[in-house]
Amino acid sequence: MDASDRQGRWWPRALWAAALLPFVLSLAVHASGVKARPVAADTSRECLAFEQYLVNLGAPPPRSEYLARYAFRNVGSRPLKILELKPSCGCLNPRLERKEFAPGEGGEFFLRVRAANEKPGPHEYTCQVLYDDGQPREAEVRFKISLPEERVEIRPRALIVYQFGKDPTKREITITDFRAAPDDRPLARLEVLEAISTLKWVEVAIGEAQIDEIGQRQQKIAVTITDVPPGTHDGTIIVRTNIPEYAELRVPLRVDGLSPSDDHAKRK
Repeated sequence: MDASDRQGRWWPRALWAAALLPFVLSLAVHASGVKARPVAADTSRECLAFEQYLVNLGAPPPRSEYLARYAFRNVGSRPLKILELKPSCGCLNPRLERKEFAPGEGGEFFLRVRAANEKPGPHEYTCQVLYDDGQPREAEVRFKISLPEERVEIRPRALIVYQFGKDPTKREITITDFRAAPDDRPLARLEVLEAISTLKWVEVAIGEAQIDEIGQRQQKIAVTITDVPPGTHDGTIIVRTNIPEYAELRVPLRVDGLSPSDDHAKRK
């Protein structure tokens, strides 16, 4: 038998041996009692992913409120729970009604800036997102904006009052119109149409409009607080104006009265 004939017979046998090799190895593994183990989930990969981590509005036209939207999704294979949203400023007021998300599910929240309560110029805010996807983690989103110089401003930004007696406490809110009148059209004069409090025992009264020492138009709002129930109370002073861009201005209000135990002792 020549060499070429022997080579022709050997080649098919080699192919059959190669084809049977995986089957033979599997029989050997089974006989030895070794079983395949499931692959463990990769807990090092973060499940929370945002569409954008930075919202930069630049220098937008004047208006009372600016919003930054942050949409996110659970991109992992494990459940995700949002534990807390920690903004760099309480004025950002982020809200998240739903906090638990299965793989593939998503949600959103907003950071809110009220221009009338902030100083003009560039601002950068952050919000820390604390969450758990099998282990505690943290993410950060950012919000950049340059607030316009020409604006309507409300001061103070917030009212905090400690009321421990029966005498009424009086505070004043000032609204100033910093908008410049254009040459080609008259500028609508700022007028306060309504001012209310979300706390029924807080009285709000609109004062007379006046011009300050540098020629800016101002409007005063008188706030009177009396008969405060025991405890701490959070509310809002809401001011509505005739300027569409600043149709509604808000001042957060916190009033601390006597503690329930002190009030009980005082009544005795």
